[in-house]
Amino acid sequence: MKLRILFVFVLCFVIGFSIIIQSRATNGQQLYVSSKTITDYQTTIESEIENIKQIEKLIEKTEKKLEEYRALSTDESNELKDRILQEHEMYKAISGNTDVQGEGVVVFIDDGTRELYEGEDPNVVLVHDMDILAVINELNRSGAEVISVNGQRLTNNSSISCSGYTIRINDQFFARPFVIRAIGDSKRMAAALVGPEGYGTVLNDYGIIFRLSIEDDITINKIAEYQTYQYMTKASKEE
Repeated sequence: MKLRILFVFVLCFVIGFSIIIQSRATNGQQLYVSSKTITDYQTTIESEIENIKQIEKLIEKTEKKLEEYRALSTDESNELKDRILQEHEMYKAISGNTDVQGEGVVVFIDDGTRELYEGEDPNVVLVHDMDILAVINELNRSGAEVISVNGQRLTNNSSISCSGYTIRINDQFFARPFVIRAIGDSKRMAAALVGPEGYGTVLNDYGIIFRLSIEDDITINKIAEYQTYQYMTKASKEE
């Protein structure tokens, strides 16, 4: 609850700060912040609020599963062992340690090629890391189970950042165009991105190239390198 309040506060602060910047003048000239920049911040903050809700649901689901394990631990059959092995294979796929396939969507994003309006900021028609993040967050909110960007499979340890004219993903650099593959409910994901208020529609309105196709069978490869942990160890119970 505190995190929700904090993010709502940040959202209000960003909008208010943007309005203040637009209203200030330097050397007699009005400072300009594009509406796309404000929209990007709003979308990112709203996505983070939604992520908090999903985490709360995950905690509730995990606590329920723990109670089921406790109940099965008193059973002399192999039901608990079989359940754990089955979930091990599932988590292996989720963690990115095996190739996966299924229905989903393929998204193509590239810099816009239209002519700029007089006085328009050229960055408006360029793809930024925030745009990629917004699309990924929208896919996650729409039930995407696995996502890759330019062949790089995303995990909970993945990071995306802007570096000049390239975007850095999993410590590798990629230039436009960007191809995002997502496995999940293809119709739901497509509707979220290309609907009247979808982020893909917003990008198209600004002149950025955004195309989406629904595929019956998409293959996403496993991660290139296994995640190693140098500092994390199993916690010991206090006496």
